[in-house]
Amino acid sequence: MMLTGNLATRSSHQTNDAPGVLALARTRAVAEHFRALIAKHVQTGLALEADSFTSSYQPNEYHGAYRAIFIVIDTPQALEDNLALVENLRTENLKPIICAVITGRGAHNKIKYHLAGADFCIKLNTLSDEGGELLSEFFSSEEWLRDIDLILDPTRICLSDTSKKLDISFAEMKILEAFSQTSNHILSHDEIAGIMGLNTHFYDPRALEKSISRLRGKIKDVYGTNAIQSIRGYGYRLMRGLISTA
Repeated sequence: MMLTGNLATRSSHQTNDAPGVLALARTRAVAEHFRALIAKHVQTGLALEADSFTSSYQPNEYHGAYRAIFIVIDTPQALEDNLALVENLRTENLKPIICAVITGRGAHNKIKYHLAGADFCIKLNTLSDEGGELLSEFFSSEEWLRDIDLILDPTRICLSDTSKKLDISFAEMKILEAFSQTSNHILSHDEIAGIMGLNTHFYDPRALEKSISRLRGKIKDVYGTNAIQSIRGYGYRLMRGLISTA
């Protein structure tokens, strides 16, 4: 399943310097309904759009136009099909936050969606006001409210913003560089171990966890943000858009 070419709804508030939010769903009616839910949680004036996805995806159709893209998956059989949609969207859109919204009962594999390129997975039983709390958490998250941009300088082996510089180790620099160079901003435990020069077959997971915790703490202490999040059972994820390479 992919995207159609025509947007169902375009807000009259959209501006070039304030990218908005796109809600995608199997039908336009579902997308419109979810757009209305989003509208309860964002500031007035933010452009909100809705569209349906089918098999006529056009590359670059939504490239760079959105701050966040929500993909509503409301049928169990669509769980696997929509992995391709997420992957294609991420390939063409490296900047927006992509959030998979999975409705209905039954199990789903969050890791698959993260690896395909989704930054968040929100599980709802139905598309009703019961999702209000989870959506509120998203729109109050550090990732959505992020107001800093960090530059990774491999030459000076440091992170910096407009006013502060953080010296890091060579291994920490290589880890952050690897994070920022992957489209999904995710590294597995084994990938991080390899970057650290550990034997990927016989390393101590506690040593790796301690190293990541130390790096996360350094960034938190200086810039006040939790840059690296854990993905249980797989590895770690870097906050999207936070770090770019000089």
